[in-house]
Amino acid sequence: MNTIKRFFSNLIHKWNSLKVSQKRRLMTVALIALALVLFLIALIVGIASCSNDRSEEAAEPEAAAPLPALLRAPDSAEPTDPEQTGTEEQGIDPIYSDPDDPNAEDPNDDPIDDPTVGQTAEPADPESEYQPLKKHDKGEEVTQLQERLMKLGYLEIEETTDYFGSSTEYAVELFQRQHDLKQDGIAGVETLKLLYSDDAQHYTLKEGAEGRDVKMLQEQLVDLGYLASSDVDRIYGSVTIEAVKAFQKRNGLSADGLAGEKTLEKLYSDEAKISKALESKLKAEEKEAKATPKPTKSSSKTTPKPGKSTPKPTAKPKETRVDKFIKTANSKIGCEYVLGDRGPKTFDCSGFVYYCLVQSGVSTNRLSASGFSKKTAWKNVSSVNDLQRGDILFFRSDESASVSHCGIYIGGGMMIDASSSNGKVVKRAVSSYWKRNFVNARRPW
Repeated sequence: MNTIKRFFSNLIHKWNSLKVSQKRRLMTVALIALALVLFLIALIVGIASCSNDRSEEAAEPEAAAPLPALLRAPDSAEPTDPEQTGTEEQGIDPIYSDPDDPNAEDPNDDPIDDPTVGQTAEPADPESEYQPLKKHDKGEEVTQLQERLMKLGYLEIEETTDYFGSSTEYAVELFQRQHDLKQDGIAGVETLKLLYSDDAQHYTLKEGAEGRDVKMLQEQLVDLGYLASSDVDRIYGSVTIEAVKAFQKRNGLSADGLAGEKTLEKLYSDEAKISKALESKLKAEEKEAKATPKPTKSSSKTTPKPGKSTPKPTAKPKETRVDKFIKTANSKIGCEYVLGDRGPKTFDCSGFVYYCLVQSGVSTNRLSASGFSKKTAWKNVSSVNDLQRGDILFFRSDESASVSHCGIYIGGGMMIDASSSNGKVVKRAVSSYWKRNFVNARRPW
């Protein structure tokens, strides 16, 4: 008796010394063991019951006369009744019989309600090195796709992601346009094979191209005096080609009419030379302004009435250009990100900075992020620790040393920028990622 008491006492002591996780595991094992025991008991009872039934059938042979051997189906034969086989006579296609087959289609699916109907993605080929990618896909393959598109100049985002969004889709369309492929924005097998091959061309605007990137180019040519505003039509036609050639000649580039890497870099840089016609116009206006005499200020003062003192007006703090710059940036938070746009409702990163600068009274051309970062007329800030409100921040990505993004520093370790990954203008912290990829800042004030 004492032995039993000691056994249970030790057992309880050991149980109490166990951790909660260990107790749970032991209880789980005990429950599983109990379930197995009950199953074995039920199985034994069932076998015993079947044996009794067979004994009763053997004891009463008259109860069911056996069929002749020729009419009896062998024990191993498959059923031939359509209701048992689930064949087409029952309205069920055998191809859907395996519910665990990931490639099996659901016969109850209505294609009209299927949101993927109309997609033109190529079917996945298990033997192909590349599998199609389309909007809303996620994964490492999307990150690799973005890296390749950025390297070839079709995609400009602040950082790569694993999500196939609108910017990636548009970049794929641009690549397809340049290589005379179907412009559906889907990175199918044919598109991917060409994209990762040595035959993949760097982003270049050439005759026949259409789209908002062409409009962006045309607007820049207008600002620099090479194109009339009435010729902005989103089509890279003969008039635009001639304007590009004139720009190339003026800026010491090969005048082939193609807006390639070098031409685009110069076009959106601070070193871009304006046209001779615009230069002459600006000189004439400057000369006229100098020749026009400035109005003299009247020295007469209003004499206050005797016995009454004139109250001094309360001076309001003057809004500086930096204040207006940041105020404008704050007012655009939430506006949509659209590659190439510069306001007033949609922006890309450099277009957003350009818009805010113009609204705050700073005279500048629309430049790329890289172009703004090299604007020598503005003070350069080389350390993130020396930033001041109103500084324009420039960043690279983890994949490239080139400047690919810009934002506006508002103080307190915060910035406002048009974010491609967020799809809108956002206010966010200058996090460790941005500090790691900080290139420089410029102070236009």
